[in-house]
Amino acid sequence: MKTKSFFVALSLLTCSSVYSQKIFTAIENQDFEKVSKLIEKGEDVNQKSKEYGITPLYSAAGTGNTKIVELLISKGADVNMTMKTTATPLNIAAQEGFTKVVEILLKHNVNPNIRDVNGWTALRFATRNNQMEIVKLLVENKATVDTKANDNATPFASAIGKGYLNIAEYLIKNGANINNIDKDNETPIMYCAQGGNLETVKFLLPYKPDLTIKNKDGKTALDLAKEKNNSEIVKLLQ
Repeated sequence: MKTKSFFVALSLLTCSSVYSQKIFTAIENQDFEKVSKLIEKGEDVNQKSKEYGITPLYSAAGTGNTKIVELLISKGADVNMTMKTTATPLNIAAQEGFTKVVEILLKHNVNPNIRDVNGWTALRFATRNNQMEIVKLLVENKATVDTKANDNATPFASAIGKGYLNIAEYLIKNGANINNIDKDNETPIMYCAQGGNLETVKFLLPYKPDLTIKNKDGKTALDLAKEKNNSEIVKLLQ
């Protein structure tokens, strides 16, 4: 069963904030009429919760309620406003698989390349959660394919690490670097070699990954496969 994300949980916690109590409660309950009335009475659509810095639009995006998202934007909600962790409404919608919300945000010129505190963009969130349709939407709307997070990993590296080969193939076709080197000086094929992911190794080899690259310990993908006794992968890499 799919669990609620940390960010959605945070959006609900904003109800403890005095000045944002009413609008966040209405958004949590997906009460369109109540949200509309609160805005008419002067509720600030760009307010931030005191503790977490979450906006009404972020919370609405996290529920997937397109009507409330559109209402907030029509009343002046900033689609690019971030919370304290610099996460955006697009990030949460991409992560949770709310395609319609992503489409609305993109239509209103959201920046798909804003990085959160960990250096993740919406594309990384979508990739990590196997949201193929959203991955395509983001790339088609100028999301940087090879954006690097704080660990120097890319969305492609994430797709390979999770075994999402349909996304990996799509990203390669759109310019992803199959030899991306992360903070440990490891490449995507190294993840597969040491993880025993035979099918992923088979997927990568036709793209001719560089097997001479060594990680911070001086080991190649072949060395890592041998170390983990992944014999079938060793045969493929020799």
